[in-house]
Amino acid sequence: MHLLSVRNLRTYFRVHQGWVKAVDGVSLNVDSGETVGLVGESGCGKTTLAYSITQLLPSNAYVFGGQVLFGGSGGIDRYRLEYWRTAHERIAAARGGAQAELARVRASGQTDETAKQIKVLEDQVDLLGSPLSATYRTFLADEIRGLNQQIADLSRRIESGGDSALKKQLRDARDRLSAATQEGDLIDITRRPDGRLREYHPKLNAIRWKQISIVFQGAMNALNPVYTVGAQIVEAIRAHEDVSPEAARHQVEKLYRLVGIPVDRIDNYPHEYSGGMKQRANIAMALALNPKLVIMDEPTTALDVITAAKIMDEILALQKSLHMTIIIISHDVSVVAKVADRIAVMYAGQIIEESSGDHIFSRTLHPYTQGLLGAFPSIKGQRRRLEAIPGSPPSLLTPPAGCRFHPRCKYAQEICTTTAPPYVAPEVDHRSLCHFSQDFFAQGGLHE
Repeated sequence: MHLLSVRNLRTYFRVHQGWVKAVDGVSLNVDSGETVGLVGESGCGKTTLAYSITQLLPSNAYVFGGQVLFGGSGGIDRYRLEYWRTAHERIAAARGGAQAELARVRASGQTDETAKQIKVLEDQVDLLGSPLSATYRTFLADEIRGLNQQIADLSRRIESGGDSALKKQLRDARDRLSAATQEGDLIDITRRPDGRLREYHPKLNAIRWKQISIVFQGAMNALNPVYTVGAQIVEAIRAHEDVSPEAARHQVEKLYRLVGIPVDRIDNYPHEYSGGMKQRANIAMALALNPKLVIMDEPTTALDVITAAKIMDEILALQKSLHMTIIIISHDVSVVAKVADRIAVMYAGQIIEESSGDHIFSRTLHPYTQGLLGAFPSIKGQRRRLEAIPGSPPSLLTPPAGCRFHPRCKYAQEICTTTAPPYVAPEVDHRSLCHFSQDFFAQGGLHE
């Protein structure tokens, strides 16, 4: 069952020069109890994706499309795909009609009137390309209306002495309605009509930390220097749960033992902790309320190799003992390879390859992933010279046309410069955003 489903998410930043397309059409599913690694170079959109999930974006961030579906239940999930497919067929048909009309208006000649029509049609095509929950509800209006009527009828019959069969039908109808109305979309809770996000929303505030927590990048700066570390964790617990200071402190003691910090260090200030202890304290704070999902953003940044290895071992042990669901973000493939069940590779605001860790390493299907793996030494096999990926990541203000990696790709051909590649999935649970992924798969994958 999917605990988290990110669908075609577009998060842009408004800057003086234009729009920074930090997350541009990202889709990602995370199952309960799963650890997903998110890797890529700095600036590829990994942290923006994490902040989009938790809705911790700055004021110049806008969400222009997509969904972040979190939680739900087995009953609701059973019907999500059915309604999603129904809506997508209708949305695709409407988008095709809008594109045809847009082409017709453009061909009719440029006037003030046609310019207005073109702008309206362009906005419509854009919206239908990355539909929001409100868009899904619009295209499922008949089903939603029928389900509401069915629920009202069943409720009246049950009040008149209905049996268990009617109650089961009512539960089923309510699950269907929740699926059709896109219940559980975090973007739907906070997004304003202009694409910006509300700074505060009670429903979302109840989800943050209690159900979704985050270990922020840079543990050195994530703790308030004027309060003891223990006091900061106690404050977080009491902000979400009605417990006494003594009970909260007792919980902190348990957390310290869990992450391997001596309990007598609770009343120390952040500057009295080493880098590794600060990182452990941040992990303890993220686990304080037993969240369903923990996002760890670069948990080994600024740590030495030995301490980083210890932190990753502890994360792996915690995941197994607590059956946590984790998204772990890193620019270092070797960091996540040890703990991740699945690895998603990001480049220029898009996920360009996703599969199990074994398949990513053994049957690499995207040249960028090949470049990332070639930049890290291996403890197995023959020694070889490490190779850097040529060039630099593109500006997300003006991403390259076609495949965004083509200026740096040694396999690039003419189609790569003009046509955006589709996702190719030559094997189960392995997808790649490359025109030639099927050819690479037939060769057994890309290898240095």
